[in-house]
Parts: sequence; structure tokens; C-alpha cells
Amino acid sequence: MPPIKILILSSTFLPTVGGLQYELKWFLDNLDRRLTERGDIETHFAYPDDISEPYSRFRNISTHNLRLHDSRISRLARILLRLGSLIRRIRPDVVHCHALVPDALWVFLAMRLGGVQAKVVVTSHGDDIVRLPQWSYGRRQSRRSRFLAAQVTHWLSAHIVVSRAMVEYAVDVGTPEERIVVIPNGIPVGDDYDFELHTASYPPVASEHDGVDIAAGDGIDILSLSSGRPIKNLEALVEAFAMARSDLGGSRLLLACDGPLAQPIVRLVEDKEMSSQVLFIGEVTGATKRSYFRNSDVYCLSSHFESFGLTLLEAMKFETAILASNVGGVSGFVEDKRNGLLVSPSDIPGMASALVRLYKDEELRRRLVENGSRTVQQYSISGIVEEHVSLYKRIVTERNAGP
Repeated sequence: MPPIKILILSSTFLPTVGGLQYELKWFLDNLDRRLTERGDIETHFAYPDDISEPYSRFRNISTHNLRLHDSRISRLARILLRLGSLIRRIRPDVVHCHALVPDALWVFLAMRLGGVQAKVVVTSHGDDIVRLPQWSYGRRQSRRSRFLAAQVTHWLSAHIVVSRAMVEYAVDVGTPEERIVVIPNGIPVGDDYDFELHTASYPPVASEHDGVDIAAGDGIDILSLSSGRPIKNLEALVEAFAMARSDLGGSRLLLACDGPLAQPIVRLVEDKEMSSQVLFIGEVTGATKRSYFRNSDVYCLSSHFESFGLTLLEAMKFETAILASNVGGVSGFVEDKRNGLLVSPSDIPGMASALVRLYKDEELRRRLVENGSRTVQQYSISGIVEEHVSLYKRIVTERNAGP
């Protein structure tokens, strides 16, 4: 039996830094390794533009540049023609997109214009289906965007969501419940391949920060890699730290938000006269990121919503205790008082109390770390790859078995 053909497509990829981009890179690298041993699928990856090319080199995965710098509306026809030509040339059995709109919408339009057919799978990582206007989160803010997303769902063979908390949003956007598949995020653990351990092969995905010394005296370092977007709720974390600082000794809060989004947070820190205790470390990646995780005592994710919470898995991997909001997909793998502490994102006193508890109770931090280290082993990216391959095969088998 010839190998089934898979085309994986994303309109965003490294060096853009985010959970989707990291997850996809880890997925592709470990799928590439799997293909060295098993030739049951033929895989192609369509990456967005020239700057993504250095991160799109694989031994067993064929790659294609979509050149999305032409993605202005006036040039949409060029994208569809280019994508249609690619699909006609490859003749994939399955096209796997990483957003409903624009990715899957482009694919369906290109296939219709080009007279070709393939099964289409979409992984929704969050903002393509989640709509939270109060936090300016989600792409489905306008009536038009909601209409387009709903049109795409009717054509899907499978709609992958990264946590059970995302199922309700997939249903809301119009996906039939029987086509929704939950496959969680994963990260490299054990023998999995991690490209960040081989950064000499890639240009830096962000400016490397020189780092800071670990907290002196009786303090702990509290790390957060969240951006300054409203959905990430960093104001509440800063307010909680301010409320608790008299009980936190020489502890420090390390924030990786940067650029214009960080300015309201910077002003809040200055207003509260905490500039010596709250440090802005900039966007960190690679060895610098690993160093911050390993040298920090607590990792905080204070978001109003998380589709999954990938950085929490990284914190578990690098043996950092967790304090997180009890929202979205977080509670799917973080259990309160077992492998992390969970609080409501609106409960600033509760967040402050949890910070003090983690500062004072070293045994608690040790227990959370130990249990977290066991938890993260269940989210090996190689295992996540196998779940996807099984889904691809099932979709093709169902098609071949049809009338």
C-alpha cells in the first residue's frame, strides 16, 4: 500500500514566537524523526514566508514556501492560485491546517478553484475559535469573521482542539460534535528532539537577554513569560505581588513581556514603586529561557483564558513550581495542590496568598515540582505525533471505505 500523503500548512511559524509556533516546530521535528524509521506517510509542510525558511528544513518532510507577504486582499487571488497549484501537484490525501481562518478557508477556496479534493483537518489553538470580547481576544469579533469560520467547519473531516475546554467553542463555531477530536499539546521530553538544544543550526528567534542573578537572601524568583495582552492578565499578577511583597522577603517578579504591550505593566510597576523587585527581562528563548526556568522557584500564568497553557508544561519539565489560573485547558493537566496551585484570575488576594504560601513553604514547592515532573512525561511530543498519524490514517481509511 502506498504511503498516504499529508500536507501540513500554517500561515504563522517561527521566528514568530508563540505557543502555536513552538508546538508546530516540535511536532514537525519529531514527525521528521519518525519518518526516518517508518515510511507509512509522505509529508509536506507549507510555511508562510522567507523568514521561516531556516526553521523549515527537514530530512524527510518536503517543504514549500507560500510567500504570504502577498497576502493583501488585492493579491488574494495569487495566494489561492499558488496554493491550488501546490495541492494539485502534491495531491494530498489530507491537508492539515492550523487555523480555521485564514488557513483552512484558503485551502477550501483553492481546492474549489483548482478542481481538486482532499480531506481537511484543522487544529484550533485558541483565538481562531474562542471569542472573548471583554479581553479583546479571538479573531471572530466581527459578524463577517464569524460567518466565514462557520462556513469552514461544515467541510472539515476533523476539528482538533487542544483541550476539552475548547470543545464548547468548536461547537459554538459550528463544528459537528462527532468531528471534534481532542489532542493536547506536547513538548520535547526524554528522547524527543528539541530544536532549542541545537540553536546553532538556527538564527535566534528573539533577542537573547543577558539574564539576571538569582534572587539573593531569603527571596524567591517568580517567573512569567506571558505577553502584555489583556487576556494574559499581568496587571493582576503585579497587583498580587504588590499586595504580598511585605511577606515575600527579597523575592522578585520576572516578566518577559516586551514592547508596546508591556508599557501599561511598566507604568503600573513604577506607580507602585516596585522597579527594583519587578524586572522586565524581554522576550527570551533557547538557552536563556531554560536558564530562567531552572533558576526560578515559581512560574506564574495568570491568564483570563488559556486554550491549553504550554508554558506550564515547560515549567514542569524544568522543575519549577506552578501557580496558574483555573481557566480553560489548564485544569486538564494541572491539579490544585498536587502539581500546581490554581486560583481564579480575578481573585487578586487569593493570588497574593498563593505567592506567600509558595515563598514560605519549600516543602510544598518540592512536592509540586516532583508531581509536575511525572505529569509532563504524559505529554511527550512524540506521543502527540503518533496521535495525529493515527487520525490521518483513520480519515483516509474512512474515505476509502465510503460509497
